[in-house]
Amino acid sequence: MEQVPVFPDYPPTIPNVIADATRRFAEREFLVDGTLRLTYREADESAAELARGLLALGIGKASRVALVLPDNSDWVLAFMAAARIGALALPFSTLFQARELDWALKEADINTLLIASRYLGKDYLERLERAVPGLKDQKGTRLYIPSHPHLRHVVVWGECDRPWAIKGEEALRQLARDTPAIDAAFLRNVEAQVTPADLLMGICTSGSTSTPKIVIHTHGSTVRITHAMRVTFMGMEGSDRNFCGMPFFWLGGLNSNLMPAIYEGACMVFSDSQATADIFELMQREKITRVMMWPTQYKPLMELAASKGVDITPLIPHFRFQGPDGKTIPQERRAISLLGMTECFGSHGLGTLNEDLTEKHGASHGRSMRGMERKIVDPVTREELPPRQWGELKIRGFAMMDCYYKRERADVYGPDGWFFTGDTCAIDEEGYIYFRGRESDMIKTAGANVSPLEVENVMITYPGVSEAIVLGVPDESRGERVIAAIVPQEGASVDVEDVRSRLRADISSYKVPKEMFVMRFDEIPRSGAGKAQRRELKALLAERIRGAS
Repeated sequence: MEQVPVFPDYPPTIPNVIADATRRFAEREFLVDGTLRLTYREADESAAELARGLLALGIGKASRVALVLPDNSDWVLAFMAAARIGALALPFSTLFQARELDWALKEADINTLLIASRYLGKDYLERLERAVPGLKDQKGTRLYIPSHPHLRHVVVWGECDRPWAIKGEEALRQLARDTPAIDAAFLRNVEAQVTPADLLMGICTSGSTSTPKIVIHTHGSTVRITHAMRVTFMGMEGSDRNFCGMPFFWLGGLNSNLMPAIYEGACMVFSDSQATADIFELMQREKITRVMMWPTQYKPLMELAASKGVDITPLIPHFRFQGPDGKTIPQERRAISLLGMTECFGSHGLGTLNEDLTEKHGASHGRSMRGMERKIVDPVTREELPPRQWGELKIRGFAMMDCYYKRERADVYGPDGWFFTGDTCAIDEEGYIYFRGRESDMIKTAGANVSPLEVENVMITYPGVSEAIVLGVPDESRGERVIAAIVPQEGASVDVEDVRSRLRADISSYKVPKEMFVMRFDEIPRSGAGKAQRRELKALLAERIRGAS
């Protein structure tokens, strides 16, 4: 049995999403961020002025605009501004170190960067100048840097004394006011030219293979799938005051928070602190009714709340597993439908939180969704397998990405439009899907993908490192924990703390291995050709970790 997704009754573009929400929920509170409180109408007007400023700067359809902003109202308004004029928005991780930022700016051919001067105590301008060395030599705000030839503008939110920077959102707003030809009517004409087929956003991800990539989604794919998820799994209601603890540079902040809030007219509440006590105080003060965070964040928050006599489990969608009779649904019969990937903007199936599966369908990830096809094939022959046979999952349908940036479609999709996921799954006769693991070596930790090859390629540039093998081992709170084996060069020694310190300066913190093991070449399980046997090594190191705990 297929589940039927519900799509909006207007052409699926972000300008239409904003216009519809503003029309229906004009005076409802939308964004709460410190002392800032904006209704849907006020947020629309604020984003529109930013959009006019971007247009005056020369940004237009398909212009590549990167966002390195905190996960708060600044990000939401900047995204709304870029998306409504047809620009290709690329949310970059605020965890990016200089090396990663350099790669992303080049790989995405960024024209305009919107960046915070500081965030969580980190100096982003110093980091940017290390990523783009020629930036320091620029004397004006229109940039020409040989190493990043497409980069023309950097707009900085917050205090900034750099001569190369456009000083913040107020500068964009002033630019809009100084360009009377680009008025509200002009913006409406621009928005009318945005179509569902236009590119909307690019999400940087390690993906399902060995190298980082940028997943490109259109307005149509993004709006349709988030609208479909909104009426099933997400459980957002118009009266909700939603605390968003998930980043916007990955899917969770978008498909589980921002988009369903806009569709329902809910309120998004942000915290400028990640401290558990501050978040709990904010929840009490703002009367939060829904909390979306990474699983690792829930436990300390729930423990703090319990110590104060407050039960916050009803606020967490993942705990709302109650059937129509009000009784809790057993773990083995819950339909979660979270099996998905960035390439299809989240789940490729649908299911509700209160769907009580039969014993026959227990432990499944729910049913297929009309418009999203799923098949299981032999990973070698690519022949379709019968029901309940384990093989590689392939998918296609309306939610699929347009492409990987700078990769030809034929290199990504099969000739019949199928995308091979690398996931080992089985599908029963009624369309319920079961997940066993991933064919690739990709590590999934705390909701993020980590490419072992990406981390290994950085580690082997360090003094004394001959070989680095990065793995993921099971972890109760993170799903998988990143670990590494290091083989020193002959006659050299490796200081693990030095390696860890270097990695923290070069890559995002979640990619840095939690444990590192210095091993001889012959201590590592290998094939006859000398290649490391990752599965055997993973089991060996997992046993060491268990023995040490």
